[in-house]
Amino acid sequence: MKRWTFSSLDKFNTCPKQYYHLRVARDVVDPPSPQKAWGEMVHTALENYVKEGKVLPEGMKQWGPFVDKLKALPGQIFTEHEFAIDRNFQPCSWDDAWSRGIADVFILGKDRAVVVDYKTGKRKPSQQLCLYALYVFATHPEVEFVHTCFAWLKDQKVDKQTYHRSEMSDLWQEFLPTLSRLESAHDKDYWPPRPSGLCRKWCPVVSCEHNGFYTP
Repeated sequence: MKRWTFSSLDKFNTCPKQYYHLRVARDVVDPPSPQKAWGEMVHTALENYVKEGKVLPEGMKQWGPFVDKLKALPGQIFTEHEFAIDRNFQPCSWDDAWSRGIADVFILGKDRAVVVDYKTGKRKPSQQLCLYALYVFATHPEVEFVHTCFAWLKDQKVDKQTYHRSEMSDLWQEFLPTLSRLESAHDKDYWPPRPSGLCRKWCPVVSCEHNGFYTP
């Protein structure tokens, strides 16, 4: 296993077999969808609004006031900011990373930071920004607090959480058990299917015996 991201860990946790075909064998790809295309358009438009002040397109203008509040926060603001750490939880280059991720918005202050992730889908729980807070602590030793925010654009809702540097050891335990199983799967080349309701119509691995139906 060369490296991992939150997305890959989440995909493995959902179904090891799907993860194998998408991320290891790479003999299956996620098909394009209108939802995915829309999400990419939104992220690009919001990035250009922050970086270059470009006017938001029709259908996205309602998010301008929220992004304006982000731009007004103290600190240096970055968009599509890359985080990369090695196995010793130290910062490293993107290509040499053990784990890495890209934050939609990253605001760096003196002793605190803000990480924001735009979401265009349905509102649901996620540990993604917990991991991104750990990236911030690893790459910016001066930061003591990381304020995170999921911006659920469709619902115009936000989910906020603040993390403190003293919590780092406990926060890593949110990911290390699944990560250990992922590394073991790579070592043993063992990728069993994990049937769920997603098998019915959302999985691109059509060769799987569970594809197209699910019986709990």
